[in-house]
Amino acid sequence: MNKPNIHTRFAVLLIAVAAAAGAAYGQTGATKTTAVKVTNTDAEAVPVKIIPMADGRKAFQARVIVQPTANGFSSALLQIPAGKRLIIENVSVITRSPEGMYMETNYNTYIDNNNDGVGDIADITFHRVVLADQGAIDGVQMATANHKVLVFADEQIGTGHFGVQVQARLNGALPTGGFAQAQYTFSGWVEDIPAVQ
Repeated sequence: MNKPNIHTRFAVLLIAVAAAAGAAYGQTGATKTTAVKVTNTDAEAVPVKIIPMADGRKAFQARVIVQPTANGFSSALLQIPAGKRLIIENVSVITRSPEGMYMETNYNTYIDNNNDGVGDIADITFHRVVLADQGAIDGVQMATANHKVLVFADEQIGTGHFGVQVQARLNGALPTGGFAQAQYTFSGWVEDIPAVQ
């Protein structure tokens, strides 16, 4: 007589439990397709979400995506709430490009360095992001960075309004049908711009 062994019985029981659990949570095994927009333009700048903390500070974190297509810089803008200063304490970046292609990334911010009330070249600071190559995974070249920083970014200097501009460029032209992306994540605190700097 052929009796199923204990391992076979356990496997059948495990499959039945997994199927019942999936059905209980509405999982049918069918796939659902959802369109996702992964880029933004200056007209659709990424907003910053501000979260009040118990100690009175207001935390923020925001993600910005830029998609370079060649060795010229492509840019995207992170909006700063009106009349506020971002105090950026951490920036992380992940880049994805066709295998064998590499990316240069940076971001820039404004603060009234010379106290003249005019947002000009003296007030811009360029921040380079050093990437660590992660190799290629499924034909996609990846690099990452995670930097502890202390960066100030003012939304307004005099009558000028500013954001955090992120940039990325490739080491060559993107092949037809190719995909490249740099995703930045900023976190830190937000405060009112001081009346006197």
